[in-house]
Amino acid sequence: MGITERKEREKEFKRSIMLEAAEELILEKGLDQLNMDEVAERAEVSKGSLYQYFNNKNDLVLGICNKATTLLSEKISKVLTNDLPGIELISMIGATFMNFVNEHPEYFRAMKFHDNLKESNELENSSYLNACKNNLYSSFTCMVRAIQIGMQDGSIKKEYDPKELALILWGTSHGMVSLVYQHENTRHFNLLDELGIDIFSLFEGYMKMIGTGVSTGVEKNEYDSKSFFETKKKA
Repeated sequence: MGITERKEREKEFKRSIMLEAAEELILEKGLDQLNMDEVAERAEVSKGSLYQYFNNKNDLVLGICNKATTLLSEKISKVLTNDLPGIELISMIGATFMNFVNEHPEYFRAMKFHDNLKESNELENSSYLNACKNNLYSSFTCMVRAIQIGMQDGSIKKEYDPKELALILWGTSHGMVSLVYQHENTRHFNLLDELGIDIFSLFEGYMKMIGTGVSTGVEKNEYDSKSFFETKKKA
């Protein structure tokens, strides 16, 4: 290994330690309470060293967002490697997104932070802004590709424009995932408990409604009876 390569690996390792420290603090105290002093202390680095990697708190959270969207993009891309009808790939992408948020609430907070600040001038100097955007676009194009596959194999109606349908699915699924996030991570959000609704049943109902709306008649009966979270429920 050359000197340059070793230095770059050491740099990335140090960056990952800082990001992990920030993630732990977000889980413990919340995003609003995150500050650079505590991140430096938790990562066991000087504050000056932390600022060599991240310009400010916003840049640090966007670094987490980049890590999160990279991981999510990889998981969603992996779905397309399955030899399944397009309608099944769509359901798997939806389940992958929901499980990702359920397992990594700190990542979803960073992604929401990115959405809330992307129009702000405070982000102009962040090197992570375009990376987050590109990762999310990559996930979106996977959804488009799954729809195209479904139209080719006959499992999805051809009357839709793939990109428009992908936007509809992306937007509505984001709303459903936000409900799951609030239920699991917001103390005063008791709507689902008050209604006696299980989050996995809710998401299954959503996915089946979408599936029966866009799938062809050949696929509908099987889709109606499918459970997307059987493993999760048994565990």
